[in-house]
Amino acid sequence: MVFCLWGQVVLAQVQLPETVDGRLAHILQRGTLIVGVKTDYPPWGMLDAEGNITGLEPDLARALAARMGVKLELVSVTASNRLARVNQGVIDVVIATMGDTVTRRAQAGLLEPSYYSSGVVAYGPGDRAHQSWEDLRGQPVCMTQGAYYNRTLEETYGVAGQYFPANREAKMALSFGRCVAWAFDDTALVQRVLANADDPYTVMEERILVTPWAIAVAQGEAEATLGRFVSAMIGEWHATGHILALERKWQIGESAYLQGLNAAWAQPSPCRGDPLPAPCLGAPPFPQAEETEPPPAWMLTLRDRTGIDLRVFHDAYSRGRLMRGLGLTLALSTVAILGALAVGLALGLMDAALRGRGLWARLLLAPQRILVTVARMTPPILQMYIVFFGLGGVLAQSALITPGAFGVAALILSLYAGSTNAVLLSHALAQERGERPGATVWALVPGAFQRAYDGLVAACVNIVKAAGMASAIALAELVSTVNLIVSEGGDVSTFMNGLLVFYFLLMLGVLWLFRRLRGWVVREGAR
Repeated sequence: MVFCLWGQVVLAQVQLPETVDGRLAHILQRGTLIVGVKTDYPPWGMLDAEGNITGLEPDLARALAARMGVKLELVSVTASNRLARVNQGVIDVVIATMGDTVTRRAQAGLLEPSYYSSGVVAYGPGDRAHQSWEDLRGQPVCMTQGAYYNRTLEETYGVAGQYFPANREAKMALSFGRCVAWAFDDTALVQRVLANADDPYTVMEERILVTPWAIAVAQGEAEATLGRFVSAMIGEWHATGHILALERKWQIGESAYLQGLNAAWAQPSPCRGDPLPAPCLGAPPFPQAEETEPPPAWMLTLRDRTGIDLRVFHDAYSRGRLMRGLGLTLALSTVAILGALAVGLALGLMDAALRGRGLWARLLLAPQRILVTVARMTPPILQMYIVFFGLGGVLAQSALITPGAFGVAALILSLYAGSTNAVLLSHALAQERGERPGATVWALVPGAFQRAYDGLVAACVNIVKAAGMASAIALAELVSTVNLIVSEGGDVSTFMNGLLVFYFLLMLGVLWLFRRLRGWVVREGAR
């Protein structure tokens, strides 16, 4: 058997070159190959009953490590962080169901030939299955952050994307009626239906945006020995039918795409040349969005001189999404702060008014204290999951009401910080009453606010910081929006530093408002 290694005919198995450089030299010195794979995409990548990562792609990673003669470490990655992790050096190679797109080729070293392919389908309830993408226009559709087709589905097919950080949350949201369908790779969704005979969901027959899958290395490594070695291994896998055999092992069924690549690479006169012939590559990368006008000169000058890359703001879609995320963050922070103060004051006054008034007062206070304890002791992300997916899902399925992501996030954050504020204010009111036993409860509020001021500020500032948790329930606030843009090619350092500056200024604004509020309370209390 012969194989092609970047234009050279290589006999027998692909071997490591005598001279190595870059990342491959580091891997061999370390003695471990670190590969990023999926854990939520069975049977390509998943967790078994013991919690070990297994699947077709982990098997490919094992084959790479074995040929290198090193140990293998598998790291779970997601669609939104896999390229960032390989470029940061956290992992060496990405084998994680990643579509080969023009945009991604500018972000990392995507290797040829491709090793698989998939299209996009919609997965929804069988009793109201959608027959075409036109049926989904304007409808809420669950999508996974970082998927290459999300923007195209919104811009071209007109769906209302509801973004979730991982496949599990997207499927959960669909199950609870948060979306009418889940848009995802046909390979995974068809397997889901085949593996679950009693599954009440079906897969749309119309398959769009078919794209090859690529293994990726860090930027600059594709032309180095690591990229060339992995590319040669992919060619060997096609020539020997190794990936076809893995399809049979994992009961996927041999795909026509892989059969075509196997036929091309297994010819007596194999794939040669640089570039390789088209049949040996599989398919061209997905083009994604059409080219726009080049960014203005000042953006390019700013990037070249300072490293601050603002070119994403030149794109109307990304700019609009960023502005919406900014607006949602400010709105959620404002509502959460006001809600936390209102909840804290109401529950604190209730405790102060009823404390020490006998059995009936204790009975009335019991629900208040249970609420405060549960809200304080339960992580807000868990509360959001319970209310949004659990209670909200039940309400949605019963057609009574469908609480929105913003309302759920604002309520949970208000209760979480408000319960802490209630404890602070109730203790401060008790201290004020000890010093002014004849005063009414309302007359004690200004003094209690001043006593609890630092604690109130800390609770409200912390809840603003926690606003990013809302992305777990498909609320595209600023942190999740930036993550999306970075996963699509936005400059990491520019956006991360931008987030740091934004939240620093936001915290300064919150502190300024609390100082003004303290001054107003002091003046009112003096009257």
